Amino acid sequence: MALNYFGQAFRLAFEISPILLVDGIAASIPGGIMPIAVLTEGVSVADGLLHGEIGDKPTAHFTPMAGTTLLQQDIGTINFFNMVTAANSVVSRPNRVVMQMLRPAYTQDGGYAIKGITFAALKMALDKHNQTGGYYIVMTPSFIYTGCLLRSIIDTSGFSDQNKQVQYSWQFEFEQPLLSISQVDAALGSLMSKFESGMPPPIQADTLSWTVNGDLIPAIPKFP
Repeated sequence: MALNYFGQAFRLAFEISPILLVDGIAASIPGGIMPIAVLTEGVSVADGLLHGEIGDKPTAHFTPMAGTTLLQQDIGTINFFNMVTAANSVVSRPNRVVMQMLRPAYTQDGGYAIKGITFAALKMALDKHNQTGGYYIVMTPSFIYTGCLLRSIIDTSGFSDQNKQVQYSWQFEFEQPLLSISQVDAALGSLMSKFESGMPPPIQADTLSWTVNGDLIPAIPKFP
C-alpha cells in the first residue's frame, strides 16, 4: 500500500536521510546543510531543495540503534551532607547517538561494483567534511540531535545460512558534546560555587582553617 504524503515525509526524514551534514563540505550550499542522501542515493541539492529520484527501494536505510542516549549524567560517589548537596553534584555528559545503515548490494543497480564506488565516495566526502570543521544533525523519531560529531563508522554485519552477504550493515556513532561555558556551568549546577565559597585561605604553619560562605572558621590546631 502506498504511503500518504506524511508517510513519505517521515520515511525521507527518518529512514532515508536522517543525517544532515552542516558546514564543512556543505558550507557552499544555501543554508549550509546537506542531507546524507546526496552521498548515499545520488540525489543533488539546488536552491536548498533535494532534486532527483528515490525509488521504492532506497540503496541505504537508516534506523536508530539501542544505546542512543537522551540524557547522561555523572553523580558523585562520596558521602554527601544532604540531598541538596548530592543533587548539586550532578554533572551532565555528552549524549551518544547510534544509527544503523543497511546498504546491501542489489542485483538491479550494478551490485558490488556500484556499492564499492558509493562507499568510496561516501568515505572521501565524510573525511573531507570532518577535516574542514563540519558537524552533523541526527534526526530520530524521538528527538533531533543538533551539533553532533562523528566518532566512527563500524561494520556490524552478521553472517548466516539465511544471509550470505557481507558488509551490508554499518553503525554510525555520533557524540553530542557540551559546547559552551554557559552550558557547562548549567550542567555543573552550583557545585563549583559551593567549592569556591569554601576555598582555604593561606595556611599558617601550625594551624588548619577553612572558610564557609566567606566567613573564616576559627583555626584548629594541627594534630601532632
